[in-house]
Amino acid sequence: MLKQCEKCGVFFGADDASQVMCESCQVSKVNSRIKSGSVEELKYQEAKEIVRENPDISPEKLIKEMNEIGFKLTLREIMDYVKQGRMTLKGATDGVFCEECGKKILSGRLCPTCTKKLEEKITGSVKDEDTNYEMTNDKNSKKSHNNRMYSRNKR
Repeated sequence: MLKQCEKCGVFFGADDASQVMCESCQVSKVNSRIKSGSVEELKYQEAKEIVRENPDISPEKLIKEMNEIGFKLTLREIMDYVKQGRMTLKGATDGVFCEECGKKILSGRLCPTCTKKLEEKITGSVKDEDTNYEMTNDKNSKKSHNNRMYSRNKR
């Protein structure tokens, strides 16, 4: 669709109705905002600020607002931010699901329950019934390490 740039007045072919500036004005607006760091990080910081101000914002509305300030943001980028735990988006209709149990979550890869289970497994506070190992001191064993060997308990 043909639109007139709000900044410089030139006519341009807009990708969608939310685009209000021509490509060169968008680039110059982005360049004027960059002081240090990458464009991607600046884009993330702007998106995070918008979400902080509007916690119930939908991904589509976030994309529109980012376009208005001169950043092109995709739904994939938004969902990546959410999956990485960098952003919590309550207004996402599709949402993100726990990779372990499938429960809907607001951010990250695991729900709090599965995160706790994983942490317990890592710290060793949860014993797996199939791998019940105990530490023994066996100086004559070939597999010993620092005079310690791990062997399976016989039931």
